[in-house]
Amino acid sequence: MSHHRSIWRFPLGGLLAAATLFAADVWGQTIEGFFAGSNQPPRLAARLCSGELVGHEQVIRQLLSSGTNKFVFVVPAGLRTEAAPEGGIALTSGDMSYFVSLRFVAPTPVNPGTREALQERITSQYAGASSLEEFTASVADRGGAGFQLRQELPKAGSRLIRILWVPFKAGVMEFVLNADTKNAVAGRAALDMILLTFRSNERGGLEIVERSDKS
Repeated sequence: MSHHRSIWRFPLGGLLAAATLFAADVWGQTIEGFFAGSNQPPRLAARLCSGELVGHEQVIRQLLSSGTNKFVFVVPAGLRTEAAPEGGIALTSGDMSYFVSLRFVAPTPVNPGTREALQERITSQYAGASSLEEFTASVADRGGAGFQLRQELPKAGSRLIRILWVPFKAGVMEFVLNADTKNAVAGRAALDMILLTFRSNERGGLEIVERSDKS
């Protein structure tokens, strides 16, 4: 294989700090009226699994678990998988121009106000954000609410950020793309693959959909 995929200790502190994605005051916050009970989100355990061959490339899947809740998705080619703070994971491009992160932001919501809660989080977290656009997506048969925005950062330059919150029984899963605007197309493609292949076991066994040269 032409790229290395492994669980590493998280080495991207400078970039993530510049992007303010994992700001310390964000991880433990809750938004009143949306999140239930404890403000501690579930943590994810992660491991990689080698799958079938498609041409000369081997499919690599990321398996995630939180208690009895399990999830899986195909790791896009060329991305390095790393452990991130607070039980999340990050998948980073080889040139570090973009990354996709996944984590639980909170336990199961007590009402359907996902969009409003996410918008409030963005307002407090992303100073100087512009070009805010709303979108929706279906992930593992669950409807999610998302926003895309642009942010200018002194050390990281112009960034395209897409954030999607999807409520599962285990909690609210957050998917984030943070990309240099010059590599936004590649970043979007990586995020789309993760969302398209994402599966959960909350409605039965964990489905593994094998890929082929024709898929």
